[in-house]
Amino acid sequence: MRRVATVLVPILFAVTAHALAQAGEAPRTVPERTDYAETSRARDVEAFLDACLGLPHGDRLEVRVAGRSHEGRGILLVRAALADDRRASAPERLRALVIANIHAGEVEGKEAVQELLREVANGEHTDLLEHCELWCVPIYNVDGNEAIKVGNRRGQNGPDAVGQRHNAQNLDLNRDFVKADAAETRVLLKLFQEVDPHLFLDLHTTNGSRHGYHLTYAPSLSPNVDRDVDRLARDLLERARTALHEQGFEVFDYGNFETRDWDGGGAPNSPAGQRGWYTYDHRPRYGVNYFGLRNRVAVLSEAYSYDDFRTRIAATRAFVLAVLRQLVAERATARATFLAADARMLDDNQPVWFGSDTKFAEPEHLPVLVGEVERVARDGDRPLRYARTGTAAPETMPVYRRFRADRLRRLPRAWAVLDPSAEVVQLLRRHGIEFEALDQPGPHRGQRFAVHKKRKPKRPYQGHHMLVLDGAWQPPTDVELPLGTIVVPARQRLGRLAAALLEPESEDSLSTWNFFEQQTDDVYPVVRLLR
Repeated sequence: MRRVATVLVPILFAVTAHALAQAGEAPRTVPERTDYAETSRARDVEAFLDACLGLPHGDRLEVRVAGRSHEGRGILLVRAALADDRRASAPERLRALVIANIHAGEVEGKEAVQELLREVANGEHTDLLEHCELWCVPIYNVDGNEAIKVGNRRGQNGPDAVGQRHNAQNLDLNRDFVKADAAETRVLLKLFQEVDPHLFLDLHTTNGSRHGYHLTYAPSLSPNVDRDVDRLARDLLERARTALHEQGFEVFDYGNFETRDWDGGGAPNSPAGQRGWYTYDHRPRYGVNYFGLRNRVAVLSEAYSYDDFRTRIAATRAFVLAVLRQLVAERATARATFLAADARMLDDNQPVWFGSDTKFAEPEHLPVLVGEVERVARDGDRPLRYARTGTAAPETMPVYRRFRADRLRRLPRAWAVLDPSAEVVQLLRRHGIEFEALDQPGPHRGQRFAVHKKRKPKRPYQGHHMLVLDGAWQPPTDVELPLGTIVVPARQRLGRLAAALLEPESEDSLSTWNFFEQQTDDVYPVVRLLR
């Protein structure tokens, strides 16, 4: 049945679902009902959540539609909080936002989230909810989830039929956080502003190396994350790793085994031909890297493709709980860290630096569990699967899990965007960046970036031709700013994010995604206004 689009949505599978709940029967997820042979569709999640509302503590859950997908489907948002606190957010409580199914073939996250919400509705996790509100999007890429097909993720150890990686626009939603082309991304950016979560968890499944972990993880990898926020994130993850080990789950920093020959560019102190463990990327097009620039903790979760479906769900559920418990245990430190990071951005007396020319930082030589897999024998034309086999063995190798910026520039007083397009203005608003339009022209002391060369591939990537500018900064001078120029102060809470979007040397800016290209001729159309 169709959902009624009200602020709080009463899911209309009520008769059967509520009857089961009132009879004391907790709802079961699709994997639980099918012996882990199938995964949930959107209607299944709606029915499951509706049944959870009828459980003994179902009043701890609020369900609503946060927004619409490209094809118009509702993106469900669930808020879990103690019943007395549901009407308004308690300011002393932390807030965590968990999204699953950004890549809709990576399915255990949405199932783990459902299990957690059922547990909340049954009265569990009160100790967490006393200090932290939990916000969940069980199916973020809902259009991709409904494009379910046998063989969408060949090699993954079940189930056979899952959703597709991209959304209905053929966009990878985990590459869209700067350009925000997708309706789904715009919904999430709005949630970031409305909820302002202190913790963002993004749930995935690995695609690559055959390691020995149940799950791998990463904090925001941007070198421009506030150092204390970065330290807090890594500390929480190390503590969660220890707790999970005691539960029988092995987890480690996300990466892949690679053998790279370096000639001085990229990874220092890596002997030619030596195998190492390399994390993925530092750019804010990825959601976790983006979110870290908002002075909050972001965590990527990657369940192991070659574990069976039941194990992947269990590992993901355990990881989410472990990170939440560590955040709650360190809540005083966490709250102070976030407040201090915000205050630093507003304090003119504390310089803040923006880094670019990013490379892997020095490696750490650590033991990494190396695993084995085998092809699963299957009947008929059932899709290919691989499964974990044998015992994983530790191998000490260089681990590249951090990045460093080799070029640092102090943030200016502000950025002046000359002749901004309506698209750029709208994007800045979507990102929550503060700015104002000049109501009269006038001279300002500033510095401009002279463009010497533009580099752009012939083939598009995610609907754009990625633009790289080569050039040099001109000496400071008086710049006449015309009427209509928008001025973006650097000393705002999201100043780090503003720098990533606006700086010409940023490696993943609005310019990278072509939004300034028509205004970029010999000089970049954003002026650094000096102190």
